[in-house]
Amino acid sequence: MNLPAIAMTIEEKIQDIQLVIDNREKRLFKTGIVESLPKINQVVKQILPLYGIDASPEHLVEVTQFITTYKLIAVDEIKLAFEKFARQELNIDEHKLYGKVDLAAIGRILTAYITWRQKVYFTVDMEDEKKRGKMEEEQRQIEAKRKFYAEFPEMLSGFKGESYEDVPVYWYDAAMEAGLIGYAEGEKRAIWEEAQDIASKQKIQADTYIDFKTQLHRAAEESKKRAVIIAQKLAVWRIVLNKR
Repeated sequence: MNLPAIAMTIEEKIQDIQLVIDNREKRLFKTGIVESLPKINQVVKQILPLYGIDASPEHLVEVTQFITTYKLIAVDEIKLAFEKFARQELNIDEHKLYGKVDLAAIGRILTAYITWRQKVYFTVDMEDEKKRGKMEEEQRQIEAKRKFYAEFPEMLSGFKGESYEDVPVYWYDAAMEAGLIGYAEGEKRAIWEEAQDIASKQKIQADTYIDFKTQLHRAAEESKKRAVIIAQKLAVWRIVLNKR
């Protein structure tokens, strides 16, 4: 997963995104409330003094029990929620938490965090979907290639073309990859010279809007391109299909 790209897209810190990803399967509704109580209590004990709130037993119990009602959050995310609140990175109108237990304020912080986190989930899921789509496309290409090479011998044996011109141009690469083309001494050069000769005799459509020098240059380029294709077809025709 490309975390830097995701962070740049949503303009968030990489470490915050990583924490969200790491804790997605550790949210309270998945881990269980009872099992998480000691950890929540410990986090609350660390957070309250930062806001001038006495971490007395009754305050710890009150805030801990309140937080357990937010089952969509993970224990480690509680601290992140308050850190983002302190940095004013959450969409909350009132950025203050007074020196006393204010459950409504704590609730706004956690709710704002969960809302913020949806942006991370959405972007991460989109990235995963793209990755899955790419992997599926690669798998389809692998399967198509496997199927093609499995059927290639039958295509060759069933070929009904009457000259090298009827040979599909992509057969050359397929035959090379399948190890079906092996040139005899001097054969490759002979085929290339023959292809050049054939290509040079084929007419090129002239363009009256281009000067003569440019047309000659273009004609030479086009002739070379055609010669390459002709040579490839001739190689399949002569060597693979054993035609003369």
